[in-house]
Amino acid sequence: MRNRYRVHLRGNDVCYAYDTTTRRHKSLKTKNRDIAERLVAAMNQANDVPLLNRAMARIYAAGASPELMTRTWSEVMEAYAMKCVPSTRTRVDRAFRSEPFKVLRKMKVNETDAAAFFSVLNHQKAGNAANHFLRRLQNFAWGMRWLFEPVIPGPEWPKVKKKTTHAISAAEHAKIITSEQNLEHRLYYEMLWETGGSQSDIANLTWDRIDKETNTIVFYRDKMNEREEDGEIMGLSVLAIGPRIQAILDQCPSSGSLFPTFREWTSGHRTTEFARRCGIAGVKDRQLKGYRYAWAERARASGMPEREAMNHLGHKSRAIHRAYAANARSVTLPLEHYEQLKAEKILTFQQGQLAVGSTGRVA
Repeated sequence: MRNRYRVHLRGNDVCYAYDTTTRRHKSLKTKNRDIAERLVAAMNQANDVPLLNRAMARIYAAGASPELMTRTWSEVMEAYAMKCVPSTRTRVDRAFRSEPFKVLRKMKVNETDAAAFFSVLNHQKAGNAANHFLRRLQNFAWGMRWLFEPVIPGPEWPKVKKKTTHAISAAEHAKIITSEQNLEHRLYYEMLWETGGSQSDIANLTWDRIDKETNTIVFYRDKMNEREEDGEIMGLSVLAIGPRIQAILDQCPSSGSLFPTFREWTSGHRTTEFARRCGIAGVKDRQLKGYRYAWAERARASGMPEREAMNHLGHKSRAIHRAYAANARSVTLPLEHYEQLKAEKILTFQQGQLAVGSTGRVA
């Protein structure tokens, strides 16, 4: 193993440690050559121990599990894609088949250095998606213990410049609805506005999801694939049907799918059609996802409890939900409003009457 540091003398007889990697000098603050040699030997030993430990770890790991040294990133990509739900798997497979990832697919996982990752990130066709999926791929390999150490440590990972998704305003929604002559398309956009559902969830709505006895709509986020956590179904929301939603349902087909055309289309087709509609309506830089942001902002502005809004939109993280509702303008009601509510809750009892609490006990 080649020593990284060596002793170097300068004209003032002070000994320096020369770094053969960075080609920089560091003063040892001594003119004694013997002391300088010992200090440099200690520096080389401190540098060699981690390298030696990693080399020994590879040898021991190869003996216990030979595939650790032969596994390629292509195998990691396949394993990562298999754990995703079908809708997400399509995007993952498309990302890993892209040009930036081709340089990585045949490389062995534990022989990959940061230069290989940066070749993916700096590829002329790489964008935010490449950064996002490469980082998730590294975290997956690290979590599965297929990688001895992160190729690029978290703090050193290049930051992603995220694109801002804007909520669709009431005025923009009105333009879209007014310009849309197709009844099914118009009802689809109105349902997105009233429910805040994702484009796929609303497109796949059927009458089986509508309970006429309780007058509710049951949402299962397709993205969550009805997964359970702590005995609770993730992404489940039961939304009460109000007058505006009921008016939409009254115009939909009486059985089967509520939006049969949108159900047959892919997400890309629906996105393209919405972009065309926005162009006709004179609405710029808006996406179907903007309806979810709009619902989150309206819920926050109207005073809906955050937990209730999070449950409906399928957000587990408050940070994500607040990002959706970040541009909402919250209005504080006057104090007299809350004083009036308090006064309405106070019950006065005449002489001889007893107040009975919720537990059934006499107060």
